[in-house]
Amino acid sequence: MKPADLAEGTSHGAERGVEEGPRSEARPKRQRVLVALNGADAAASQAAIAMGRLVARTLHEPLHGIFVSEAKVPPGELPRLLGIPTHALDGMVLDVEVGDPVERIVAFTEAHPTAFVIVGAETRERGGLGVGELAAHTIERSHAPVIVVRPEERLALARILVPLDGTPSTASALEPAGDLARRAGASLDIVLVGEAQHGPHVEPGAMGAPQYVDQPHHEWPAFSAEFVHRFAKTIGHCPEDVPTRFFLGAGDPADEILRFADTLAADLTVLAWHGLRSEEHGAVFERVLRKATCPVLVLRCP
Repeated sequence: MKPADLAEGTSHGAERGVEEGPRSEARPKRQRVLVALNGADAAASQAAIAMGRLVARTLHEPLHGIFVSEAKVPPGELPRLLGIPTHALDGMVLDVEVGDPVERIVAFTEAHPTAFVIVGAETRERGGLGVGELAAHTIERSHAPVIVVRPEERLALARILVPLDGTPSTASALEPAGDLARRAGASLDIVLVGEAQHGPHVEPGAMGAPQYVDQPHHEWPAFSAEFVHRFAKTIGHCPEDVPTRFFLGAGDPADEILRFADTLAADLTVLAWHGLRSEEHGAVFERVLRKATCPVLVLRCP
């Protein structure tokens, strides 16, 4: 069996203005799942392919792979260059392009409706964010949702962990995670972490934890129901039929996210990111990405 299609990509190489990716509320129904193939790390490519197949199968969407190098590469040479078996690419639509890998990946997502970009974390953890240069720069520059997966991670989509800080801007990025959960038949475990526990936010509409959480028959149940309804369902557009549970973190946000991911056996951890690495939120984002033991879905906040 051969790959579904092999194309030496030129259509995505034309110069174009940088445009912001399509927002979730306007996304077309038919979307691609794009696997970034990494010629520098065979294990990273194989992990990304495996995760890509799982996501594409779950969404019933086409699976594409993109390989970018400095020089023209015959498509038939891909398995050898990637260090993977030929059958690993079966059924994928392949784009083989010349140029900067991240530029070409971003250009693909701007030119074609893309549900998720899947990229493997490099085993040597080179570069920023502890996931390798290709994954790190794809996260930093892509407006499409990005899933980062490490070679040793177990792949499933039954439990999805969604940390939130109680701000509308973070919750507004959640729609792709809710849609994936619905199609996978997964549940969402929502955990409130960060500043929302320690004082009022400057962002309008933010919601912190109640002052007392030891009143099981009054304040806490009402708060948890209101939080899930407001931030997950209304602002985040998570489908009503997706099962949800709510938890309150206590302590360092990164530690709590990692702890809940382990305790709840999360198959996927969702991180809504504002695109900044210098502020406190960015530090939490980077630490979780480095230390996570399950795949991480990065969603760019508006």
